[in-house]
Amino acid sequence: MIPSAFAASDSGGPRPRALIVTDAPIVVIGGGLVGLTTAYEIATRGRDVVVVEAAEGVGLQTSFANGALLTPSMSDPWNAPGVLGRLLGSVFDPHSAMKLNLSATPGLIDWGLKFISNSAPNRFAAATRASYRLARYSVDCLDQLRSDLALAYRHSDAGAMKVFSDENALRASRAVAAELQPLGLRCVHLDQAATIRQEPALAPVRDRLVGALYFPDDRSGDAHLFCRALADRLLSAGGRIRTGFPVSRITMRDSAAVGVVSNGGEEMAATAVIVAAGGQASRLVRPLGVRLAIQPAKGYTLTFDAAPAALPAMPVIDDAMHAVVVPLGKGLRVAGTAEFAGDDLTVRPERIDNLWALLVTLYPMIAEQIDRRSGRPWAGLRPMSADGLPYVGPTPVHGLYANAGHGHLGWTLAAGSARLLADQLTGATPQIDPAPYRVER
Repeated sequence: MIPSAFAASDSGGPRPRALIVTDAPIVVIGGGLVGLTTAYEIATRGRDVVVVEAAEGVGLQTSFANGALLTPSMSDPWNAPGVLGRLLGSVFDPHSAMKLNLSATPGLIDWGLKFISNSAPNRFAAATRASYRLARYSVDCLDQLRSDLALAYRHSDAGAMKVFSDENALRASRAVAAELQPLGLRCVHLDQAATIRQEPALAPVRDRLVGALYFPDDRSGDAHLFCRALADRLLSAGGRIRTGFPVSRITMRDSAAVGVVSNGGEEMAATAVIVAAGGQASRLVRPLGVRLAIQPAKGYTLTFDAAPAALPAMPVIDDAMHAVVVPLGKGLRVAGTAEFAGDDLTVRPERIDNLWALLVTLYPMIAEQIDRRSGRPWAGLRPMSADGLPYVGPTPVHGLYANAGHGHLGWTLAAGSARLLADQLTGATPQIDPAPYRVER
């Protein structure tokens, strides 16, 4: 049984309200990073919880081969001031780092207007600070999970480095980092020589680099392995996982969410429903009158399971190409780009060409030792909110909660969002202010 839920107060914020007490479980829709961490947090508080996942296993969709980064340092949303010009310029450029496909524009109009309006400097700065607070908290939560549960997922605590070939871009990123340093961000500015000392594998391209920013508190690892390991711990904690259960709708009774129905018509009763379904979250809650400004942004990765012995020491992000090379176990993953193309998961060759070009540009000697044909291309849909912040907490519908819209920071924000959501659902006092992430904002 659950002691409290939330409804809208007269001031627009949530206030406690008793949930309907039943013998049904709490149902979490989504078996990726966000859904599994949410379910684990709830299960460890003694609640009956079941995860329902459309795929035949956990972590097989957007969480499967993501960018492999946990990066509070990259908390600034993608709609930085000036983003409209960059999007318009991308329409006819197949290699643009952020790409807008004309075929997707009809469905992007309402979301796009909000996306652009939130690129105003004051809104962008406020969202960046709120995103960082949740990211820093979340990485601490995940570190605790890894330690307490002995999770193994090829993790690395080596930090991450962002390299620059343009002085103006370096100054702009330093300014963003400076805004976050009072909140706890550790950032080390490196000149060209110091950049090479920090990451010797960049020595062959030192002449194209003007400097770098090193973030010692960033992390990396294999998100799919994390999902599988956490799923095992969830089962041990008494939680349940139902795969092959694509949810078609959420059922209602007396203005409350009381269950879910699969595409095949199977019903599952629920004491509460938590929508952690990434890009599908908007579709599921819209018929209930809940609006989540989330659109899919397709990201690509190229993974090499076997790479040269002399791997880079840490993930390196190339500012100009908006992509990253991540050492992952004995292999490498190249990740990046954003394509607004609706729900299309087609792996476009020109986008994979972008990733290979990044590897060649950053690490030409390593690229010479890798057979490009051995790389595994992949694409996933990042659930991007219009203001760059996730929706975490109760909705106006009694018994219905959201934990969605984490965008490019899905893994970074997952553990902290899960704990924040579980605090609100069980009536505990959240350790960070939930207001910036509330559904009705």
